[in-house]
Amino acid sequence: MASDADQLVEMGFPKNRVLKALRATKNAGLQPAMDWLVEHSEDADIDDPIPEHTGGALGTASSSAAAAAGSSEDSAEKEGDVIQDGEQTAQSLICQDCQMILRDADAAQRHAMRTEHVNFAESTTAIKPLTEEEKQAKLAELKQRLAEKRAAKAAADKEDLKTSEKIRRKAGQDLTEVKAKLEEKEMKKLVEAKKREKEQDRLAKAAIKAKIEADKAERARKKQEAALGHQQAAVAASAQAAAEAAAKAGPAKVYTEARLQIRQPEGQQPLVQTFQASDKLSAVYDFVRGHRQGEFKLMTTFPRKVLEGADLEKSLTDLQLVPSGALAVTLN
Repeated sequence: MASDADQLVEMGFPKNRVLKALRATKNAGLQPAMDWLVEHSEDADIDDPIPEHTGGALGTASSSAAAAAGSSEDSAEKEGDVIQDGEQTAQSLICQDCQMILRDADAAQRHAMRTEHVNFAESTTAIKPLTEEEKQAKLAELKQRLAEKRAAKAAADKEDLKTSEKIRRKAGQDLTEVKAKLEEKEMKKLVEAKKREKEQDRLAKAAIKAKIEADKAERARKKQEAALGHQQAAVAASAQAAAEAAAKAGPAKVYTEARLQIRQPEGQQPLVQTFQASDKLSAVYDFVRGHRQGEFKLMTTFPRKVLEGADLEKSLTDLQLVPSGALAVTLN
């Protein structure tokens, strides 16, 4: 009878793989070995040499004989251990639930786990080796199972590849979005910086322009004050000369009128008007208001004094503007 190893080799499996399958299944039979070969056909180390083992070669008749011969010859054979002529010995196990012939206890255990059958008995039926047709059928079945396994693995690999590609694309999209957001943020910073720079330039130009205008106004004011000072000095000198002449001429003359020259800013024509000596300064303010708009004040330039407040109720005589005097309009 051909051994399981021989049958598997005849079916086209490499001997190295066959021996590995029989060892892994503990010589449980042809079908378990075939199942193992299908399950491990894609293992990276399937064709590696078999590690050295103290036992005999798996799946061979000689290994079984060697194991039997290795039992102690010094032990006396117990009565009843030797098969007598005419006795039948168990060649296999039978499942009484489905009448399947099984090679050994391990095969029966796997059958029970798969089918949940529990009734087994010893059988004198020897499991016959596979016929050529059965071998071809088994081989076709194995090829089909291998093809299905490879197809399933290819499908799984393809799905894994799709998943990896999706993950890669998603990561690329996320990276692109992050990059776009960073660029947008940087662009906003640049725009804001430009706005701040432009505003600072505008404020600086406005400050320079205001300084120029202030300097211009200050120069105009000083020029006006200088002109008024010269005029006031001339008027004062004229008044002094008139007073001295009057003193020499005799008793002081009583004046009833005051002739005032009122200078205006910005080079405008001076205002000249004769008032009563008893008129109050407020009358002069009213006269000037009739010739210009806006807030203003009157002042003497020599000595320089702004006439306001209580001075409005003083007469022109009290303010020493009789018989003539000079005033200036100031906008400060």
